[in-house]
Amino acid sequence: MALRKSQLFAIALSLSLFLAVIFMLYQFGREHRLQIIATQNELQGVNERVYDLISFKYSGLYNDSCRNELDELLESYDETALRLTIVSVKDGSVLYDTYAQEQLLGNHLLRPEVEQALADGNGYDKRKSSVKPYEEYIYAAAYNKDCDFVVRSAVSYDTKFANTYPSDRYLLWFELFITAVFVVIMYYVLRHMGTSQLAKEKLLAHLRIAQEGLAIFDKRRRLILANKLFSTYGDLISATHLQSTQDIIYQPEFYNVRMFLEKSENSTDGNEPCFADKIEKDGRTYSVRCVRFSDKSFEISINDTTIVEAQTLLKQQLTQNVAHEFKTPVCSIQGYLETILANYPEKLSEDQLRHFLQRCYSQSSRLNNLVKDMSQLMEVNANSHYIEKEQVNLSSILRNLQQEINNKLVEQQITVENNIPEVLLLNGNASMLYSIFRNLFDNAISYAGKGCKIKVDCYRSDSEFYYFSFSDNGEGVPHEHLNRIFERFYRVDKGRSRKLGGTGLGLAIVKNAVLLHDGTISARKSDGGGLEFVFTLRR
Repeated sequence: MALRKSQLFAIALSLSLFLAVIFMLYQFGREHRLQIIATQNELQGVNERVYDLISFKYSGLYNDSCRNELDELLESYDETALRLTIVSVKDGSVLYDTYAQEQLLGNHLLRPEVEQALADGNGYDKRKSSVKPYEEYIYAAAYNKDCDFVVRSAVSYDTKFANTYPSDRYLLWFELFITAVFVVIMYYVLRHMGTSQLAKEKLLAHLRIAQEGLAIFDKRRRLILANKLFSTYGDLISATHLQSTQDIIYQPEFYNVRMFLEKSENSTDGNEPCFADKIEKDGRTYSVRCVRFSDKSFEISINDTTIVEAQTLLKQQLTQNVAHEFKTPVCSIQGYLETILANYPEKLSEDQLRHFLQRCYSQSSRLNNLVKDMSQLMEVNANSHYIEKEQVNLSSILRNLQQEINNKLVEQQITVENNIPEVLLLNGNASMLYSIFRNLFDNAISYAGKGCKIKVDCYRSDSEFYYFSFSDNGEGVPHEHLNRIFERFYRVDKGRSRKLGGTGLGLAIVKNAVLLHDGTISARKSDGGGLEFVFTLRR
């Protein structure tokens, strides 16, 4: 599902703020680490001056005379919270401390910075002070092997870094400014993307409602976009069921298209090359057009040029056909009844009377079937815009239907191979779906012939449609009739159809019911020699 422009902007804004916060936290941490290192180096400078003072004036031996010198040295520093401690390496006692009385302080040899200084010459630590437990200090210790003491200096962490907060605030404002600039840039970028997305949605809408099959491929012949009609035409043109829509260009019927693509592959002409071809299959003519774009991608369009029927002509034909179909049984019934009235009982025996009445009943049954089929067809057409749909298990409908027609199947010695999954859910009208398969079964039972095999298969599905095949290995239909068998009242064998009680409306009902489910249907010669119906139903 495509994201709206406002959703994209919200995501971009959240991401930018998140990255800004992460960067600021990282920057603050980095600045503090660098400042702590700089402070430790400053403290080591103090330690070195203490060692220089004691070594120069007191030959490296600490005594009480050093105290005044150290006090004067500390006064020369700007740090008001600078703490200096001198620790004896013999017993860890404190010889000098800025804040506390030395005798009150314990053994300092176990202090981390002192231990590290005794081992490496320099040691560091950051922790709360035992003298001022509410304050955290940065410690730096140094040890000179020529002396019998360790010099340790420290500064309050809070006091030292109190002046860094203003600079941090400046950095915060700078980061907020950069974030605001980024958000403004993203807004204008997303506006442009929104325009591009709208154009793409218009293209997709055009593909869905186009009256021709359209597909766009990249330069490696991989499918980018295709509408439903393109997939349907591909299945009808191909001799086999396509597993993927992009396989259509590798079918033998598209050999000329492939040759055009190969020739235009290295074309340096600035114009977009175009190729047109015609494919004839199962009594239908398809117009194929291929356009190669400058980026080597290409578009293929397929149009069924045999469908050129006007709505007014259909209405005229329907009116004429209805009058003709009703005229035959009505005239027959009238003729039989006139014969009975004119000759009974003087010139007609009981057997003759019974024969004429049976003929009248047969014609009236045919007339009744015609009325029912007409009513069903008109109902389908009338309810096309507001038919109620719900989630339906098509497999359950087929199982119930097979049980209903089982006696007819046994009588005609017909076997059924049902390859529909146990559960196949789609959004449709149960009554119309029943009509589709009932009329297809009735057509096969009536015309495929005794002992044939019927095969029902859902051979493919995608995010929008199920693709079905309903075939038999019976007598089949000549090529010249394939593109007309869905017309109202059209019969391949008029005499045989009337004899079997056919009305010529069953396949018209099937087609209209398929259209109600946003599908398409066509007929072709089956691989087994019979007739195959290929159709789609929206999921």
